[in-house]
Amino acid sequence: MRKGFTTGTAAAAATKAAIIYKKTGKLPEYVFVNLPNKKSLKIPVFLEDGLVGVKKDAGDDPDITNNIKIFSKITIEEGKKDIIIDGGEGVGLVVKKGLQVDVGRKAINPVPQKMIKENAIPLIGDNERILVEIIVPDGKRIAKKTFNERLGIIDGISILGTTGIVEPMSVKALIASIECEIDVLVANNEDYFFLVPGRIGERHLKSLTDAPCVQVSNYFDGAFNYLKQKGIRKFGIAGHPGKIAKLAMGYYNTHSRFSPQAIDFVKTIEGIEQNVNTVEEICQLKGYLGLNKTASLVKERVKNDFGFEVDVILFDMKGKLVGRA
Repeated sequence: MRKGFTTGTAAAAATKAAIIYKKTGKLPEYVFVNLPNKKSLKIPVFLEDGLVGVKKDAGDDPDITNNIKIFSKITIEEGKKDIIIDGGEGVGLVVKKGLQVDVGRKAINPVPQKMIKENAIPLIGDNERILVEIIVPDGKRIAKKTFNERLGIIDGISILGTTGIVEPMSVKALIASIECEIDVLVANNEDYFFLVPGRIGERHLKSLTDAPCVQVSNYFDGAFNYLKQKGIRKFGIAGHPGKIAKLAMGYYNTHSRFSPQAIDFVKTIEGIEQNVNTVEEICQLKGYLGLNKTASLVKERVKNDFGFEVDVILFDMKGKLVGRA
């Protein structure tokens, strides 16, 4: 599958090309950007409304920022040789602690900042100070489809990247997002929270508690390992028993490729003799708090395997409470 490049690489390329254009009046068709691994990448650039930009290419990764335009606005001043980087329109503002960027600053992560500086510094004179403003005109709209607001970044996207390259279908990127969300909760003194597979579980949980949630998709294994590393021992787990019961079975990646369906397990645990096809049918048969045995087994298995003290809440598809431990 085809690899792409990060928003950080796009910002570095746009900045390098913008400096060349500012100094020579001529815009190259492309620039070579030096990456953190010491390799370089050829990035096409363009001019639009007087600004030099790059169109983000995520390769074959389903990245929401694919094809967005990232611009760099350059101002050259006299002074000590330096490069000062800030974000403009469409670059998010950090409003919570625990991220790689301080509260009150624009969300341009350290590696992209370093890439911008290292690619730009050879182009400027000893008595030139360059002010760089990264602009993403569509950033505020795109950010609504990301986790940014959950993490504490408002009004725009983040300029990200640790290698400069986007690996297609990267599970590592999703797990890194989960870890980042945990970091933000810890840094903001949230000492109790829930892990949920997705938005449905989170929405149902809000009817019972104001505790924050971390969406982990199928990757309870990655979340559990990181929580153990952080020294966190007590938290909650909530969701539909069709997925959460897999934890009691010892499957911590709950994707169907890596774990069997939970229906036979739940039928046995809850003493269901009727012919049912789904765990949701069991929920309807058992009713309110009818799957407490399943919830208890999840609690016990997670404690035995990881040493965590967890509270378990199970909902049916309509949000009715069907199990608790």
